[in-house]
Amino acid sequence: MEKSTRIKEILQSKAAAFIMAAAIILIALLARLEVIEPLIILFVIYCSLSFAKKGAVYSTIFAISVLAIQDLYNLQIDIAQYLIEVSVIIIASFYIYKSTSSLKTLNFELRERVKELTGLYRISEAAESSKTDLDQLLNEVVQGIPPSYQFSKDCEARIIYQGNEYQTSNFRETEWSQQNPLKINNKEVGKIEVVYLEQHPVQDQGTVFLKEEFDLLNSITAKITNILKNLEQEKEIKEQRRFLSITLNSIGDGLIVTDKEGRVKRLNSIAEDLTGWTLDEAKNKDIREIFIIVNSKTGVEVKNPVEKVLKHGKIVGLANHTKLIARDGSEYHIADSAAPIKTDEDNIYGTVMVFRNVSKNYQMREIIRQREKMFSTAISEAPFPIMIRSDDGEVITVNSSWENISGYKKEEIPDIESWINKAYRGRKTEMKGIIKDAFSHNKEKAGDFEIQTKNGEKRIWEFSTASLGTDEKGRKLLISTAVDITRRKKAEKELKKLNEIYRTLSMVNQLIVREKSLNNLLQEAAQITSEYGKYQNIWIGKINSSHEKIKILTTIENNCSYIKKGDSHDLKLENQVLNFKEELIEQGKDSLVINSSQNLNELESLPDNHCGSRAFFLLRALGKPWGVFSFCTAEENHFDQREIELLKELTGDISLGIEKIINEQRRQESERKLKISEKRYRQLFENSPVGIFKTTSDGRVQMINPHLAKILGFDSVEETIMHYNHLGQELYVNPERRQQFISQLKEEGMINNFVYQAYDKNKNILWLEMNARVSKEKKDENFAIEGFSWDITERRESEEKIKYLGFHDKLTGLYNRAFLEEEIKRVDTPRQQPISIIMGDLNNLKLINDTYGHQVGDQLIKSAAEMINNSCRDEDIIARWGGDEFVVLLPQTTVRESEVIIKRINQQIEQEEGELAVSISLGTASKTDTDQDLMSVLSKAEDRMYKNKISSRKSARSSVLSAFLTSLKEKSSETEEHVQRMSKMAKRFGEKVGLSNSEQDRLYLLTQMHDIGKIAVSEEILNKPGKLNEEEWEIIKKHTETGFRITSNFEDFAHISYEILHHHERWDGSGYPESLAGEDIPLLSRMLTIIDSYDVMISGRPYKEAMTEKEAESELRFCAGSQFDPELVDKFIESL
Repeated sequence: MEKSTRIKEILQSKAAAFIMAAAIILIALLARLEVIEPLIILFVIYCSLSFAKKGAVYSTIFAISVLAIQDLYNLQIDIAQYLIEVSVIIIASFYIYKSTSSLKTLNFELRERVKELTGLYRISEAAESSKTDLDQLLNEVVQGIPPSYQFSKDCEARIIYQGNEYQTSNFRETEWSQQNPLKINNKEVGKIEVVYLEQHPVQDQGTVFLKEEFDLLNSITAKITNILKNLEQEKEIKEQRRFLSITLNSIGDGLIVTDKEGRVKRLNSIAEDLTGWTLDEAKNKDIREIFIIVNSKTGVEVKNPVEKVLKHGKIVGLANHTKLIARDGSEYHIADSAAPIKTDEDNIYGTVMVFRNVSKNYQMREIIRQREKMFSTAISEAPFPIMIRSDDGEVITVNSSWENISGYKKEEIPDIESWINKAYRGRKTEMKGIIKDAFSHNKEKAGDFEIQTKNGEKRIWEFSTASLGTDEKGRKLLISTAVDITRRKKAEKELKKLNEIYRTLSMVNQLIVREKSLNNLLQEAAQITSEYGKYQNIWIGKINSSHEKIKILTTIENNCSYIKKGDSHDLKLENQVLNFKEELIEQGKDSLVINSSQNLNELESLPDNHCGSRAFFLLRALGKPWGVFSFCTAEENHFDQREIELLKELTGDISLGIEKIINEQRRQESERKLKISEKRYRQLFENSPVGIFKTTSDGRVQMINPHLAKILGFDSVEETIMHYNHLGQELYVNPERRQQFISQLKEEGMINNFVYQAYDKNKNILWLEMNARVSKEKKDENFAIEGFSWDITERRESEEKIKYLGFHDKLTGLYNRAFLEEEIKRVDTPRQQPISIIMGDLNNLKLINDTYGHQVGDQLIKSAAEMINNSCRDEDIIARWGGDEFVVLLPQTTVRESEVIIKRINQQIEQEEGELAVSISLGTASKTDTDQDLMSVLSKAEDRMYKNKISSRKSARSSVLSAFLTSLKEKSSETEEHVQRMSKMAKRFGEKVGLSNSEQDRLYLLTQMHDIGKIAVSEEILNKPGKLNEEEWEIIKKHTETGFRITSNFEDFAHISYEILHHHERWDGSGYPESLAGEDIPLLSRMLTIIDSYDVMISGRPYKEAMTEKEAESELRFCAGSQFDPELVDKFIESL
């Protein structure tokens, strides 16, 4: 096809015409006239057809010329014949031109009309194929517009509809365009635009477009408008149908719709379930065929209510003893009603029938009797306390659990007031109001209350109440159930106590870093411990060097008249309970704990029971006992082993702080004594421990002592003098320093503590310090210099090291808080303004420390420091402000510039990859006013940082939790399928047990989160195919406590942390971590243990093959009573 088209184009080209003309001329010169005439006529016809008017004219002129040339050439000139031939050629060319022109015009118009119809057909075809896919439709329509135009290759189109653009690939706006608006309901919703990319001949209305093309655009616009209207209407109809379908299926009753002939047109899902017919099966069937009802007493078929409705046009209901016979033979007691569907003219259009299954009502009376019996038995045998009372105060009954735990029989508490007087001896009035409130508002949960049992023991009960209706006397009845949560409350109290100690540790460590005064350190440490640790009667005492006496240095909240600041007491108290010297010093113990109130003679006699428990911790400094730190609480048996270990860590840190301050004092004292010694022995020379010299101002050495020669690395004085011909060039590392020395001597006559760097014999660099003066001797223009010099290289290096340690954070290498505070004072000048400050705080550090350990937390701090350092400029001052806080001081920096730095820090954080990503909350503020306090600017930056921290806390914590869960999935064999299976089983199990919705939600969360603590266990242990050794097993057992700590830090999961802690307890008390037994184990933990064990048995593990479901059920029954709750095992198996 392409080849024939190409040949046609070649034959219709001008080159082909010229070749034919040349051939005709050649033939005319060589052949006779009779041969050339037909060829000439054919050539004229060819040119007229191929090149229209110009072809006809030029070919006619050419033919006339060729005939004349031939006649002249052959010398056969016949004018008459010649004129006839010319006339024939002209007439032939004229008629050929006219006929071909008409034909072309007709052909052109036909092609344009075909194009137009083709374009409209494409639009219709696109509308049919696209259906309601609007984007596809408009994309296809816009592609079909250009081929319908005259210059289709140069034509592009665009449709804009409701803000969206659909256009051909090369579309661009040009000056040769036409457009029509798209209007729906007289509202313009878009437009259609057609453009030519290049100039074309002017056609209609002064444009390059034909009139037919304007008509075409109008037709396309009308077509698209109708399509869009139809799509909008179809969309609305579908939405209405969808809404109607959802509404009908959401009704709690069965619903059947019929037409006026009683044929079924619609069933909702409940009607399908009750009748056994689907909508597709029942549609257009007679209602009597699918809705068969009988009298439940006689079994006789009942007339369908739809018939009555169609007959009378009124609502009709069924009697209560009507029974529906379903398609499969099932029978349901139903109650229903049918109503007519009427038109606006009150004509019956059809019916609607609504019915419900009321079978349970017939069984209710027997069930009520059975439940009354079960209820009575359940109350009597319930493992938790239950009381039923009336609104007039009478105690109807209490169960055996109530009597056993409280110690009070039913006869001893005939009314609620008796119970209040016995159980709430100190809170009678308050409890009467609470109980009255429970009756008034029907509160389901009364709260947690401390009761006193008959034997004086204090227990904490969590009460729940519920209404039981009224008795035969018309009195309101209320049932109260109680759960003994004494142990849980104790655990919560212990957790709170540990958090207080951790906070105290953090505050004291910050104090140790910044404090330089020993008295201030001890006083503030005691104050912080009292304030944040919630301890009473704290004192710190110092032990004398003979270990016989202790002097009280500081006291906080002192309630003891015998303990006063400044008093001294014997360290060894003969024949008394407390003996510090024996217990803490001679036996080498670091703590002494007394968990009961005792009179401790002079030192520890605390009246009014201010001290129920006391702990003493030895403070050590420089490897020796230094003092005692005493803690006191009013509560007996307060100090447990975990708290003691943390207090040891606290007092150990305070010991380090004491030692730091003592070392600094010693260093200062050493420097003072050294200066005194240098001054005292200045006249010594040969045996002097310092170098003594005499030189000239032009750099010649006159005299030195052996010690100075030794300092410079020489064996003799003579060798030293010969070596240094010019001190400024050979001794000084920096010759300019020598010039400064000479200049100062000239001005002042003497100089002290002049420090410089010098070369020794081997070109090693030394730090030397000297005192010098101008000697009275004078030779020529020079003057003599005499003085003392000593090597301070080691001291200088130590000072640099001490200075570095004093102003740098040991972990990160950044500046510390002490240095930054000095820098804030230094740069707080108008010349440095604007001064900006960035405050940053590391997110989730405590959570990561608790989960992975402080080593991982320290690495996270170092990574954060490195990112901040990499993001800041060389002139910026970066410091670690506290445990997880960083501060960047930015002199001559605007807020906008500081925000750019924050953006760089955040970009660094986002680029970090790893299991635990760094997360930092940042805030910035700037000083632009000279009167502004720079510390207040720091506070403002801190406030903004905390606002950002609060706004991103949930996301940050979620990302950490997500990282934990992802890491756990990667490390362990626990799969997503395992969790999903557990969730499904938990739902069925929970429904079987009768859990409330909130308990169901908690059980679901437990299936998702129960093993989160395994994040802290190594992958090797988790996936070990063989049996774990004792050490590995101990590590695995810790995962419940780790999970408890993790979820306690998340508000969304804190309410299941207690169940996570105990989900490996066993019914017989041999589980972990607390060896709880029986119903002391939380209910949801017992349920989760059964679900998890069953799924593991049927799905298998790398170290154990899977069981069949029957084998797993047998194993559960076998372990019921030892590992599992027997009753729950039965209910679980029933739920499968």
